Amino acid sequence: MDLYDLLEPIEMLFQWSFGLLEMLGNSFNWIIIVVMSILGVIWIKKMGDYNREAKEKGTLK
Repeated sequence: MDLYDLLEPIEMLFQWSFGLLEMLGNSFNWIIIVVMSILGVIWIKKMGDYNREAKEKGTLK
């Protein structure tokens, strides 16, 4: 058994996964942009909640 036999399944996995990305085309980029935007809004809201809580408790410096 040589190195190629060990790495061939990984190669096939990468070829299959990138084939899926090619089928999705540019829509995959839009999905990532939307998901990251939603997560960014949630993160900013959480930061505001933490700052408000810290201000109420007097722990905000």
